[in-house]
Amino acid sequence: MIEAILFDFDGLMVDSEPHSIASWRAVLREWGVEIDAATLDRLLGLRLDQTSRLLVERFSLTASPAKLGKAKTDHQIAHLAGAIRAMPGLQTLLHVIDQRGLHKAIASSGMRRYLEAALLAVGLAGRFSVIVSGEEVARGKPAPDVFLEAARRLGCSPAACLVLEDAPNGLEAAKAAGMRAVAIPNDQTRQLDLSAADWQLPSLAAVADLLTSIAPR
Repeated sequence: MIEAILFDFDGLMVDSEPHSIASWRAVLREWGVEIDAATLDRLLGLRLDQTSRLLVERFSLTASPAKLGKAKTDHQIAHLAGAIRAMPGLQTLLHVIDQRGLHKAIASSGMRRYLEAALLAVGLAGRFSVIVSGEEVARGKPAPDVFLEAARRLGCSPAACLVLEDAPNGLEAAKAAGMRAVAIPNDQTRQLDLSAADWQLPSLAAVADLLTSIAPR
């Protein structure tokens, strides 16, 4: 029985991947680097410290991972206005989840200050009582820590949680946590391997229909 829905954030709840990529491009240009598509694919779903470390190593940057990550987060937050939007079907799905009395949480690789700013930017501030950010757990995705912590805060067993994800690293994390997972790809992740998911759906709106069969009232 499903008791809780755990949401990834970037690329799943909000159409933020293009803005995130643009922010990385802008910051890396300050170090004379143009990031390639293959490297961008490797970044999807990773925590900021993992991403920054990967980029420092990949491009032999003189900046520390911490400095690079802060520069990216600062740039992203400063340019949020008009750059991101809630994904189609999100508001409907949240309404259905609340109607069914299910728990919900955000379990993201993103930094807390970014998540709060982004939720405010798309009119979703206050909709989630549980938000677990990447810096609050020991290991980032594909390790299961962020999902297990969200389940703990909700008071739900992992087996009773359904994870909504858009990227392979997140799906791997969900399965490692012992949770069922739905893949909802976006334009950046549609070509990636999402076969770890229990279901693959075209949109968040379609999750509402799935809940009628796996989380009956």
